[in-house]
Amino acid sequence: MIYVFTNPTSIHEPFYQTNIHPYPWEYELLQTRTLRRLKFLSHYGVGSLVTAAKHSRFEHTIGVWTIIATLFSKDEELRIAALLHDIGHLPFSHAVERTLGFNHHKLTEERIRGEEISSILLKYGFSPEKIIQLLGIDTPLSHKTNYLSADHLDSFLRDAYMLGKLRVHPSEVLKNISFSHHYVQTDIDTGRRIMEAIHADHLSFLAPINLALDALLAKAISIFAEASNEEVSSIQSLTNNELLQVLINSSHPQVNEIMEVILWYPEKLCFYEEEVEGATKVEVKKIYDKSPLVDGTPLVSICAESNERLAKVRSLKKAHYFTY
Repeated sequence: MIYVFTNPTSIHEPFYQTNIHPYPWEYELLQTRTLRRLKFLSHYGVGSLVTAAKHSRFEHTIGVWTIIATLFSKDEELRIAALLHDIGHLPFSHAVERTLGFNHHKLTEERIRGEEISSILLKYGFSPEKIIQLLGIDTPLSHKTNYLSADHLDSFLRDAYMLGKLRVHPSEVLKNISFSHHYVQTDIDTGRRIMEAIHADHLSFLAPINLALDALLAKAISIFAEASNEEVSSIQSLTNNELLQVLINSSHPQVNEIMEVILWYPEKLCFYEEEVEGATKVEVKKIYDKSPLVDGTPLVSICAESNERLAKVRSLKKAHYFTY
């Protein structure tokens, strides 16, 4: 799959195998360093180091934009919001953000207001504040319900596909979905495949080893920042590799020990169901218990198999303990 776009009037999206005709401002946004920085941020967090899910935030962004541009082709502002919705992410995404208290939504707003992005929007008559407003309300791009948005749909499909767990090609899913108001709607068979992807994705990114690696990376950053008298906020503009180099080159022995485990010897991690002396606790507090709609009805309410999968996803909300 090649993510190099040289034609300003037609972009082939390789994941969904479809062509999108970008507006001039979209093509210009795709040339910005702000957006291209996402090529160097893993969508799967530290789990990208131990799984086959090595795709970037950029690929995910193009996928979300493709879904919106395909199904809401005339909604120019929503298409812009889809392109910009993740530009505030930190290296290794949610794990670092949650643990260290960053809010990537706020950082996204700051970058939309920044010169590189806002100058393009204003040049074509768009309000940066209107795009920010769109990112903060319920839309087909993103919303706070138990139904699927374009953002979550692409995440689940892309993760599951890269993990080898998607039993239908993403291009077939795109052909078989529509939106009911803000929510993804499809047929029962496609919906079942989507629920399989949601379940498989959760089993992977909430696996104890991925939770532990996320926690260790956040710990290494905290120790490094305190020991070097640097503000933790200094990492917010870095890429994955830049952050790893900063930590690898640290002179702090505990940071060195943690990075050795993360990068070279994750097999040293030991996991426990119950608390043991010296163990670190990692707790799953959030899951994405989403369901597509079928004829306006949540799939999980009419398909026993999908409802069972959702119950299994919810059962992952628990604590794990590890040592290293």
